[in-house]
Amino acid sequence: MSNFKPVFDGYFKIFLHDDDYKRAADRAQFTGQWIKSRRKRIMKRDRKFQVTLHIMDTDGHKRGLQSMVFKDRGGQGDLSKVIFGFGNDFVDELRVGDATLKVDLINSYAVVRA
Repeated sequence: MSNFKPVFDGYFKIFLHDDDYKRAADRAQFTGQWIKSRRKRIMKRDRKFQVTLHIMDTDGHKRGLQSMVFKDRGGQGDLSKVIFGFGNDFVDELRVGDATLKVDLINSYAVVRA
């Protein structure tokens, strides 16, 4: 993994199940400089983001943890595509290793840093 150093303190946590924007916004958590007053400033410019996936199973155990860093700067639309595309690919990869895995997407999430 690259030596990603966040520019902004804190993070944005989004649950993978919430593909509906309103539900995703309601359940999302923000810390540090990601609070509402700073979030617009963070998201208005293309940036390098680090996305870390936390995949849970239906028994409440963490079954996967994987991070990736943007190679190039991206915006909000790129971030959404990466979270869900990377999430789907990683879940598929976990299922190849364990065909009985029952992923709990409601409680699986991504943490985003910028």
